[in-house]
Amino acid sequence: MHYHLIGIGGAGMSAIAWILHERGESVSGSDRQESDTILRLRAVGITVSVGHAADNVRGADLVVYSAAIPPDNPELVEARRRGIEAIERPEMLGRIMEPYRHRIAISGTHGKTTTTSMLGVILDRAHFDASVLIGGEVKLLGGNARLGNGSTIVTEACEAFGSFLHLWPSIAVITNIDADHLDHYGTVEAVEDGFRKFVRQIDMDGCVIGCADDPRTVAVLHGCGRRVIRFGFEESADVRAVDVDVSNPHPTYTLTRNGAALGTVELNVPGEKNVVDSLAAAAAAFELGLSFEDIQAGLAEFNGAGRRFEILYDEGGVMIVDDYAHHPAEVRATLIAARAYSKRVVAVFQPHLYSRTKAFVGDFADALMLADEVIVTSIYAAREKPMDGVSAELIVSEMLKNGCSNVRYAPDMERIAGELIDKIKSGDMVLVIGAGDIVRVGEELACMLRGRNSLG
Repeated sequence: MHYHLIGIGGAGMSAIAWILHERGESVSGSDRQESDTILRLRAVGITVSVGHAADNVRGADLVVYSAAIPPDNPELVEARRRGIEAIERPEMLGRIMEPYRHRIAISGTHGKTTTTSMLGVILDRAHFDASVLIGGEVKLLGGNARLGNGSTIVTEACEAFGSFLHLWPSIAVITNIDADHLDHYGTVEAVEDGFRKFVRQIDMDGCVIGCADDPRTVAVLHGCGRRVIRFGFEESADVRAVDVDVSNPHPTYTLTRNGAALGTVELNVPGEKNVVDSLAAAAAAFELGLSFEDIQAGLAEFNGAGRRFEILYDEGGVMIVDDYAHHPAEVRATLIAARAYSKRVVAVFQPHLYSRTKAFVGDFADALMLADEVIVTSIYAAREKPMDGVSAELIVSEMLKNGCSNVRYAPDMERIAGELIDKIKSGDMVLVIGAGDIVRVGEELACMLRGRNSLG
């Protein structure tokens, strides 16, 4: 078949494109601008057009489109005019997963990409030939997707817009449940109901792996009708971390399973949030029959996923770090993790979506107070149109009102790196935070620092 993917440059879409291509299918796609992802897809023979045009869908048997594609997209309109079947990305993901015996779907408001990546590395290093689709780049796996020859597939299951309801897993992981995507769900109670529906789609003889530390997850799993495995710090957890030390960039803990201590795990990524995600990955790996030694080795080697506390520069006592955090809970966890490096933290934050900014102004302000200095830039609108009275300045105003004087609004993102280059010094960490294009600030600053160093 010939598959055409609209928005092929996105993390989820490019992973699907890669898997389809590796299966020997004919794949083409389009996106609005060039990117490194598109270059990699072209390098393996996938035809990618920049810009959307009706003629791009000619010859396609099936069109797949991402959530970012509006109904009036010319390719989507043309596909429907021609009678070509057009489906959203999560439905395509469900079709890809369907033939596998072990279908592992990793869900949760926070930590999906890291948990999926950790499990992917554990399986890969244990020579467990699984297929994996990840919402971020993982250097140890060579990208964001891998086609294996075995009977197992691992993928992220995103709750946004109810996307995970297109998946029918044999094993599901719930890392946590938080108030997010309220533009779709309306209330956090509706988010919980979405997860309950997702759990009901697990095979009757399958299992759900949930966080024992998260009250909403515990509530959703109570009486869910599926076998439940719990992970976390709580005594009720089946897979548990004790003697946890997160005081340095390489956390350690003792991993226990069903009350028995198995040994010490050392991570190569900082913070308590990564400890919890590693427990979720370990629980899933145990379900697949892997040993503690396999899990221990994989977690020790895992050095992060793209845009998840990704170190862009680390020279002369200066660090530039990029993180995808876009919810207040994620921002807080990322800033707490940064403290393990004992540096002065300069946070550069780009809010993501007007609706999310409006809903969580106070929470964002509170989380960002953990940094030593804060720069807030303009909202990354993504799929949304501006909302009256909503801007990133609301966060700055809230922080000033709460007594934080070392915060400023910088609406022109293009100028931030140039403004920082002469101010940062040894002992500083610039932490670039957000799910939009804020990564460009970190990349530009890192490039400027390397250029300065080369000049002596």
